[in-house]
Amino acid sequence: MHPFEDGNGRIHRFLIHNILFLRSQMTLQGESGAFYRYIDMTAQAEALYDFVKLTIEHELVEELDFLANYDKTRQAIQESVDMPDRLIDLFIRLCLQNNGRLSPKKRASHFGFLTDAELADLENTVQKGYARD
Repeated sequence: MHPFEDGNGRIHRFLIHNILFLRSQMTLQGESGAFYRYIDMTAQAEALYDFVKLTIEHELVEELDFLANYDKTRQAIQESVDMPDRLIDLFIRLCLQNNGRLSPKKRASHFGFLTDAELADLENTVQKGYARD
């Protein structure tokens, strides 16, 4: 139970510790100044190193692969069909969200101008661009 409604009890913790200190109820045994002066952050530094290493070796590699595939797929679509860049980006995004296929609803609302052959070719381009080796 918290005596004050400050969210997580910060005020009451301060007041309790302050009152104990003012009444000399908080005494430390031995010399502890060095302990508080130099905090050992070895575990935190090692954890940060592990996070950075994981990011560089795995997540960054995956992101760069995705971007390289995106650029190749975008270029292939530009060579196949004359379409504004924003629609190419939308087409790729919608196909990636739907396992390499454009849903009939999205085709009707955004890409009704494409023929069946063009649509099949573009979907195939996206699928090839993001095929897992």
